[in-house]
Amino acid sequence: MPKIEFSSDQLPSHLNDRARFRLWHEIWMEQLGNAEMKHAEDKPFFTASTNVLLGELSVSKFATTTEHYVRTRKHVAHDRDDILLGFYRSPQPQLWTAGNQGFEMKQGSVLAFNVAQPVSSFTNGVTAWNLASIPRAQILKLVPHADDRSAMLLDPANPAVRHLERTIKFLLDADEVHETPELTQHATTMLGDLITLALGARGEAAEIAAERGLRAARQRELIAILERRFAEPSLSIGMLAGHLGLSPRYVSNLLLETGTTFSDRILELRLQKARAMLSDVRYDLTKVNDIAFACGFNAVSYFNRRFRARFGCSPTQYRGGHV
Repeated sequence: MPKIEFSSDQLPSHLNDRARFRLWHEIWMEQLGNAEMKHAEDKPFFTASTNVLLGELSVSKFATTTEHYVRTRKHVAHDRDDILLGFYRSPQPQLWTAGNQGFEMKQGSVLAFNVAQPVSSFTNGVTAWNLASIPRAQILKLVPHADDRSAMLLDPANPAVRHLERTIKFLLDADEVHETPELTQHATTMLGDLITLALGARGEAAEIAAERGLRAARQRELIAILERRFAEPSLSIGMLAGHLGLSPRYVSNLLLETGTTFSDRILELRLQKARAMLSDVRYDLTKVNDIAFACGFNAVSYFNRRFRARFGCSPTQYRGGHV
């Protein structure tokens, strides 16, 4: 199963918090690795997690009221050997110890750590993470220094780190990634490339990862912005480029690689929105002119002309069912 979802709501309701925590602990160890954990007994037990498998890589998110988390040499001796990149999402700080290093994780902190090394953490409240996992042997071929330290903080402002977090969120929500082997392979490659860049790849490995992973992530982010903001009449290539910190020419080329220009994609999004509004009974009393403006068109005559060219009838005829 490519996606595994679990929450404390699925545990037997007749059990008390201590028993529910023990049962979850057994399930958690089987899925995610062995560790000593202690529940914050002054809080009702809560946990929710999602794990998406992409071959040997994975992305996940979880939130829990677990207070103490400890992995000793005994736990890691016969367990998984991955590098995890974690984005800390809880407003409560978390204190980490890895090797001879100590970290105070705050909301927005990003940590890379080797799960084959002993670690411990403490949180006074709910802890929440978004995570990406890659086998250590795989990443060391591309980033030989990735396990120089048991754990290291990453710069949240690094473009590769930012795109990695957005990609994790996307993969957690995008069920269609597993619909074909080609989509799964594309998603796995993009995730691996972004992990490689986030961990500081150099030379040829960085060039390849940047060309594939970062470019694909930027394309996805660009399309997501267009789908959110297409109805803004003033939206332009320049505005998008400024928002993403890229050049207008680079943004234009990214869109061309997806098979369409900026103007054509915006026009199609606006026309599809207008068609949906014209067929929605909630907008029966809304004037066609107002629908055109709500969808981002500046001129009604242009809207009418493009609508007829796209759907073979005028907006008024479409609303009346003459299609």
